[in-house]
Amino acid sequence: MAKKNDKTTFGTVAVALFWLVILSGILLAVPFNVESPYLSVSTMIVANPWAALIRNYHYWSSQFFIVFSLIHLYDHFHYKEKIGLKKGMAFRLSIGVLIIFLAMITGFLLKGDSDSEQARQILQTLAERVPLIGQSLAFSLLGHPESYQLIYVHHIATFTVFIAVIMIEHSRRKYWPPVLDFVVSAVAVLAFSYLFSAPLHDNLNPAVKGPWYFVGFQEILHWLSHPAWSLLLFLLLLVLLYLVNSAQGKTMFLSKRSLLVFTAFYLVLTIIGLFFRGERWQWKNPWQENYRYEVLNNFKSPRVKLTPQFELRTAIVSPVIQGRKESCLACHSETHGLTDSHSPEAIGCVSCHGGNPFATGKNQSHNNMILIPGNLATAPQSCGTTQCHPEIVERVPTGLMATLSGMISVDRFVFNEQDNPDELANVHHLGNSAADEHLRNLCVRCHLGNPKTEYGPVNEGSRGGGCLACHLNYSPEAEAALAMVRDTIINAHPSISLAISNNHCFGCHSRSGRISTSYEGWHETTLEAKQMPTNDNNYRLIEGERVFIKKQQDVHHELGMECIDCHHSYEVMGDGTLYAHQEDQADVQCIDCHFDGDAKTIKAENLDNESAIIAALRLGNISGKEFLLTGKRNHALVNTFVENDTAFLQTKNSKIKMALTRPAEVCTRSNAHSDLACSSCHSSWVPTCIGCHNEYDPNEPSYNMVANKEQTGGWVEFFGEYEAKLPSLGMRTEGEKSEVIPVAPGMILTIDKSAYTDDADNSTIFHRLYAPVAPHTTTKEGRDCKSCHNSSLAIGYGEGKLEYEMADGKGKWTFSPLYQRDVNDGLPADAWIDFLQTRTGKVATRSNVSPLSVKQQQAILTVGACLTCHDDDSKIMQATLNNFEEQLQKRSSACILPEWK
Repeated sequence: MAKKNDKTTFGTVAVALFWLVILSGILLAVPFNVESPYLSVSTMIVANPWAALIRNYHYWSSQFFIVFSLIHLYDHFHYKEKIGLKKGMAFRLSIGVLIIFLAMITGFLLKGDSDSEQARQILQTLAERVPLIGQSLAFSLLGHPESYQLIYVHHIATFTVFIAVIMIEHSRRKYWPPVLDFVVSAVAVLAFSYLFSAPLHDNLNPAVKGPWYFVGFQEILHWLSHPAWSLLLFLLLLVLLYLVNSAQGKTMFLSKRSLLVFTAFYLVLTIIGLFFRGERWQWKNPWQENYRYEVLNNFKSPRVKLTPQFELRTAIVSPVIQGRKESCLACHSETHGLTDSHSPEAIGCVSCHGGNPFATGKNQSHNNMILIPGNLATAPQSCGTTQCHPEIVERVPTGLMATLSGMISVDRFVFNEQDNPDELANVHHLGNSAADEHLRNLCVRCHLGNPKTEYGPVNEGSRGGGCLACHLNYSPEAEAALAMVRDTIINAHPSISLAISNNHCFGCHSRSGRISTSYEGWHETTLEAKQMPTNDNNYRLIEGERVFIKKQQDVHHELGMECIDCHHSYEVMGDGTLYAHQEDQADVQCIDCHFDGDAKTIKAENLDNESAIIAALRLGNISGKEFLLTGKRNHALVNTFVENDTAFLQTKNSKIKMALTRPAEVCTRSNAHSDLACSSCHSSWVPTCIGCHNEYDPNEPSYNMVANKEQTGGWVEFFGEYEAKLPSLGMRTEGEKSEVIPVAPGMILTIDKSAYTDDADNSTIFHRLYAPVAPHTTTKEGRDCKSCHNSSLAIGYGEGKLEYEMADGKGKWTFSPLYQRDVNDGLPADAWIDFLQTRTGKVATRSNVSPLSVKQQQAILTVGACLTCHDDDSKIMQATLNNFEEQLQKRSSACILPEWK
């Protein structure tokens, strides 16, 4: 038991803790280097466990010191009788409270991490806004922005000495606490310091906060339109403290109550700041995505290991990663295979894999580790951290490969669940309707949010995977390392790079529109794998069951170009805008490279940061280069450049340099084809499918592509014929602009919902919809004239016999369809419209796409009538390209034009 005059109070405990702060601070000053504080502190934690323990001791003793000081202060105030301090003493005590907080905050700044840098910036800004003396005050308090020297001096000397003087004066010169208080406090803090490490920000987490006693003030700053007003709060608080200590009667009573209200209010703000604020001080609820990472991550504090599980010397000589030491590299020092920008020496391990960079034990280091980083669910914690690609990770979820907006809206449109196929949608917001269940069963596995859950390279069977879907590459050594023992440290790491091959696109884009397979010249058949001819290079088996036959490849593929050679980063990864369909998000157009006239360019020094970095990584020194711009959104094509008035493209992976050709004269010399999209003429074929049937079977074993799990009950799809044909033509209207585009019979289908819905009147659906297509089967030569003007397929009638008959001086077109007419609507099975008819209503998978009008059909067939006698390249037909009506006026009596009813 302590003597009566040594009675334990909150004040005596605070004094004991103050001395513990002083003693631990003296010991901590030995390993601490004020020239590079962040590196110094991280080295202590990783390579000097005893120094780490001392740092913990200094931290926790200071935290408890301020807590017990505040409790003592309020305990002192709660007495109803007059406190009765002299005004001078009251003034010094009030200033003393401010000095305690300044001593604490300067200690916080001496970590040198992201939290500290932000707090320093806030203090710097506020100090500079003090009238008249702001600049001098800021410099006197914080010193030069690049130096911590003055902050260090204030922390260990100026403020510490002032606190000691005030404490001795306040305690009537009893500068040493009772022995029992000192011993109990010392042991308690030691236990706490051993179990919980002092925090240190990893400089990656985007959530940055000040110390717990400062976050309430940060919350106030967040709401103030003029942060300088917060200085008045400091002044008001000091006045209240002074009045509580020195005033009498009602003034003292009101001051006490005001201080109590302020304390309660500040406590609420502190709780909000600590537990409900995340990145960029945005509101974060516990049930929101990444809550644990953005909020609770700040409370990570592993136990100190006085015997680390690695050689301390290895940790000491390991590289400095983003200004700090990282314990991962003490064990994973031999890791190789990554590119320079992602090598362990450049970004360490934690930048991608998370975990704890300052832990010295395996389990602690691997706690909350991301085994496969890059999946969209964890991308903000890996690829999107503050030192890496936060802007890209933020916008990727807005792109179509992440939302699947068009796929979802069209599917709901086809199921008659919405009237417009162009509404924005998101794969993460699927409901329980028939369409959404159909999407889950058959469609939505190909979205970037679908996680990669197994190690291994990206291949034709890959779906999703976030950033890894495009940027992951396994070397033969890395693939071989996958077979090693689980507990063995694997040193051969797959690379994360810009080497994006066609294989990365293939897994998803060999489905639906089949762009990847078409580009390489492969068309899917209805053959089963066992029916595929053996040893025949004209056939290819994909995913072990899909049989493809060889067709004409895209001319760009033939020249050695890959998908990535056309599509730039803002197009593939999204530009932050939500789009309904792929043609909306697509930015690159044929005319961006095959332009007529002057090139649209941008100089290297004017590139945006992302494009400049990619261009430099791809091309090396880009100084003085001039790049082509897209006409649609003014994005730089960083693998194109202009030299001596000639535009070139260099393939991104193989580095093949090729001159860009201008469009042929026939494409630009007249207005005859000015409203045709390039792909209408320059596509050799497009995959088509007719006769598709979908029905729900409650007993069918199926797969939920969102939850990634097997289930009973699902949609079953029965397909008709797969054909490879020239595309048909349709009209796309945007505002006052109309364009002829390639289309294909994407959805001539029936849907049986009877087993899924109780609505008997709407249980069976039939649609005849064509879809706009981007064939990716480009040819250098365009279609010949007859393939459009004399083709029933091109006009939308479907395949059949289209003939022009002339008799008795009259001309007449006739058409006999190849396929029988469908009982649902009376049209030929593959047709979009009937002969010399048109349709309205639900006719396409876009609201702005329609079949050719009767007038347009007649115009096309009028030219077709001429082509029955005249060759495509005849002088007279070439002349019609300049002025068709003029040539009609000059025609001879032998030229018989069709008559229309």
